[in-house]
Formats: sequence, C-alpha cells, structure tokens
Amino acid sequence: MAKRILWLDNDLAYLTPFVRALEEEKYQVTIVESLTEAEKCLQQERFDLMIVDVMIPTLNSSEEARYQPEETDLGYKTGLIFYKHNREALKKSGTRIMVMTVRLDKAIRDEFIKTGLPTDAFATKYQMSEPTNFLDKVRRTLEG
Repeated sequence: MAKRILWLDNDLAYLTPFVRALEEEKYQVTIVESLTEAEKCLQQERFDLMIVDVMIPTLNSSEEARYQPEETDLGYKTGLIFYKHNREALKKSGTRIMVMTVRLDKAIRDEFIKTGLPTDAFATKYQMSEPTNFLDKVRRTLEG
C-alpha cells in the first residue's frame, strides 16, 4: 500500500517538482494550504508522514483565534504552533513529521525539539532543492 503524505504549505508553485517526484515514487500526496484544512485532514484520515512549513498565514478569524499573532510571532512560527496543537493526535496515529521551510533559524528549531521532535526532522527548502535529496530525506523520515 502506498505511503500517504499530508503537506501543509502555502507556496504551491514551489511544491510542484517535489510532489511530482513523490508521486513518481508511488507516494499519495495531499496538499493543504490552510491550518483548518490540515486539522480536518488529520481528523478524517491517517497519514504516514506530514510535512509542515513553519510560516503559514492564518486565513480567517477562526484561524486567527486558534493561532494568535502573539503566539505565532506574527506568523513566523505558525507551523510550530500547529505542531504543538496537534502533536498528540499525530503521535497517536503514528504520523511522522518533517519540517521543511525556506529558513529555519536555531530558535524555532530548538522550540520544535523541546516539543519532542527529533533533530533530524528538519530541512530547508534550499537543502532539498534537488528532488533526489528530498526523496532520500522523506524515506529516512518514514523509516524513523
């Protein structure tokens, strides 16, 4: 059975070559652009891996209430807060996490690690610019 991946990222144009590479390797990929969509998917389906971007904008007042600007550092770490809010459900379902973002500063990385995320769960989009490197990272993350 194909491994299922949920990807929370609002930069769809950037994802195209990565999604294509995943699908060529027979992964099933669901892309969501909003926090609400991601939460809904996690409640309704099981995924083997979730890829989370760090900077996800809130799209409406409901998301803004759940992901408050003070808590998310004005959107600079919404992915971290998403992970904190959903970490128990992700653990319970056995969903592995990979954080992939444009820029990953040490402070945010350390905050993720404090929540229990392993140090090898992180990648910058620059590091993963080659689909081969990206696929290797996905495989290693799934293997745990």
